[in-house]
Amino acid sequence: MSQQTYTSIPPTSDSVYWMLKSSDGKTSIFVPRDKELDRRLKVKFQAEVAARTSPKRKR
Repeated sequence: MSQQTYTSIPPTSDSVYWMLKSSDGKTSIFVPRDKELDRRLKVKFQAEVAARTSPKRKR
């Protein structure tokens, strides 16, 4: 089985990335199966957002 390469955090419909932690009928809580991959993708996303933010807007 080949591991899918993720470049961003996928929607919760991706059952390979997410697992259902709990559901009470009204709300569902999904958690990433690979916490380290999720952390790396969040860091990458934050870096991309910071790069897009102009120096003038940081003031």
